[in-house]
Amino acid sequence: MSAAPIDDPRVRGIDTDDPDVAHELIRRTYRVTDMDVGGADPFRFRRTVVGDERFAFGDVVYTGDLRATSQPLPYFCVTVVRQGRFGLASDRDEIRAAVGDRFVFPTDGEKQSDWHDIHLSQVMLDREAVEREIVGLSLAAPTGLDVLSFRPVSEAHASHWQGAVGHVFEDVVRNDAAMASPLIRGAAFRSLVAAFVETFETTVVGLTGLGDTRPLPSTVRRALAYIEEHAHDDIGVVEIATAARLTPRGLQLAFRRHLETTPMTALRAARLRGAHADLLVADPTQGHTVAGVALSWGFANAGRFTAAYAARFGRSPRETLEA
Repeated sequence: MSAAPIDDPRVRGIDTDDPDVAHELIRRTYRVTDMDVGGADPFRFRRTVVGDERFAFGDVVYTGDLRATSQPLPYFCVTVVRQGRFGLASDRDEIRAAVGDRFVFPTDGEKQSDWHDIHLSQVMLDREAVEREIVGLSLAAPTGLDVLSFRPVSEAHASHWQGAVGHVFEDVVRNDAAMASPLIRGAAFRSLVAAFVETFETTVVGLTGLGDTRPLPSTVRRALAYIEEHAHDDIGVVEIATAARLTPRGLQLAFRRHLETTPMTALRAARLRGAHADLLVADPTQGHTVAGVALSWGFANAGRFTAAYAARFGRSPRETLEA
């Protein structure tokens, strides 16, 4: 894989017995804001990752104890504990995982984690790529995609996930010819997304708690696609309804029935995601500002934008800009 910045968590590898080097890498890679470490003799930190920009497989070893507070990451990370114990807590859920346990990191909000002589296997899925892919599955996350619980919805679903992961790893990731094919990588990613939204409870609409799909009507799918494509434009309910081939009232009723939200709420969420993406690549030394990004996405009130952004992404827009 090509070289990438050290804080891109999907494309780096390291094996070190230097705690200072390890902890600096952990801070940058996992966006850690506070860390408390316990000694280990001998000490070792190893992290290897392979994949592409949408999905990757990782292996992590850390000897000793570590407690960390971390900020949101732009990817979901489904983790299996191979050795040791790992704790994860947020405002939404909490888990104390031992050998054999499987859980998923959410992408929103601040999280606290506890590492105790761990060896973890991980699958990482880029959140924005997953959000784009679920449209093709006749699903939607109109208020933004994230997980509601760290645990799989059932052991049967966990086994299904593991089967999908095993197939992609053995037949695609470990096969150089397969990894060289964009078509095969795309099919592998789609299979992981389908297994992911079936295995874990998420904000996706169109799935029951048992993983049964309920396809959205074509009118709603057209409306959501139009919102995603034109979120940066001056649009409202009338334009969205026209694209969906509905009346404005019919559009409102369809969104409430099938998505339990409103078209304007879905539009604001899409614009918030767009502002987040722009802030991630903005450079304050080049004159980019939070206010400028907010205005470009239609957020005129800076205070309301900051509050909405922090609620969705777990940190202020200024922190994202300056990261």
